[in-house]
Amino acid sequence: MRTAIAAAVSLSALGAMSACTAAGPAPTTSSSSVLGAPLPAGTGSGAPTASATPAAPSDFVTTNGRSFELNGSPFRFVGANIYDAAASDRYSCRAGDKMSDAQLLDTFRYLHDHAGATVIRFWAYQTYTQGATYWAGMDRVLADARATGMKVIPVLEDGPGDCTTSSTATPKSKYRGDTWYSQGYKVPYGNASLSYRDYVARVAAHYVDDPTILGWMMMNEADTSARDSEGRSVLVDFATDIAGVIRAADPHHLITVGTQSNGAPGASGPDFAAVYGLKSIDFAEVHDWGYWGSDSQPMPGGSGSTPPSASSLTCVTTDAPIGCSFAIAKQLSKPLIVGEAGIKGVTAAERRTRARELRAKMDAAFGAGASGYLIWSVTTGETDGYDVLTTTNDPLIPELRAVAEEIR
Repeated sequence: MRTAIAAAVSLSALGAMSACTAAGPAPTTSSSSVLGAPLPAGTGSGAPTASATPAAPSDFVTTNGRSFELNGSPFRFVGANIYDAAASDRYSCRAGDKMSDAQLLDTFRYLHDHAGATVIRFWAYQTYTQGATYWAGMDRVLADARATGMKVIPVLEDGPGDCTTSSTATPKSKYRGDTWYSQGYKVPYGNASLSYRDYVARVAAHYVDDPTILGWMMMNEADTSARDSEGRSVLVDFATDIAGVIRAADPHHLITVGTQSNGAPGASGPDFAAVYGLKSIDFAEVHDWGYWGSDSQPMPGGSGSTPPSASSLTCVTTDAPIGCSFAIAKQLSKPLIVGEAGIKGVTAAERRTRARELRAKMDAAFGAGASGYLIWSVTTGETDGYDVLTTTNDPLIPELRAVAEEIR
């Protein structure tokens, strides 16, 4: 995740979070409700409510070994991050990037029709829902996904500390001696009105019957060097607890943790095996960024496009590269997705290089058994060079389309 987005967080919106209560202010109705897709029952209410017409079990994404399934058939996908998709008049992480209702729907259609995208990943932090009292931002994302035949992965909190309830972008690993994943998530953080633990329970209960959601992702980039009393990454106990909280509220959706797993601390190498080996975790996630390897490497840590052996010296260390995560996921027999992959592309020549190198990475990932690949990040507004603009005929879009057609 590019940390530059933190600079434009609306501090006034963050300050308003401290005033949120369980009742909350009266939410407005999202204009996405008129885009041809019904909103879940209870939309706009501060209380978690289930859909009036529960979906059929086949409408939800499930797993079968290393694969996702939908309606009884294998489901592999390409897609994109639109991290600020749930922005509203009440909160946006980066004001210049906020899409209108029409822009968001058009972007979903563009990605579906031109890039073959079927999954979108986005932020669903307390800032976007005002502490689980205001659902309009998330509702418009879900409505647009339904209208365009896509699934979504909501991410429930930010490891690097961007776009969340702290007035400064402070990584969770810097919280009181790296104790957020063992203690801090149980109490309100910054200007939050709820603890993270209570928040995920409310969100999961509110959207329990909506099959538009592929699965819940606990964190964006949960990185930590802390260990528990048994010497394990504290993410093991954290993931066990939060998976239990989500499952108690929501028996339908898949659950994952949300990690870089590319050499970043807490879930790489043997820590990856411990965290994603938990029975309560349904699929694994990795991020492929050049600063943890090389933009030009199709499979960082491997040989060309081939992952290393899971038992190799490269993979038995806690700073193991992303290729080791592919190898270990195969042993765990669970689906793995690349939740973020980005390369800077400012000039037309750089974007052509980016398209070529990301295509090689996608081919390597799916060749190694990946079930999904999500590029970082699609926008219509401001960009730091890593974003893919929908207005520039980016050469990455036809590459995504080609991969989408090959994997189906």
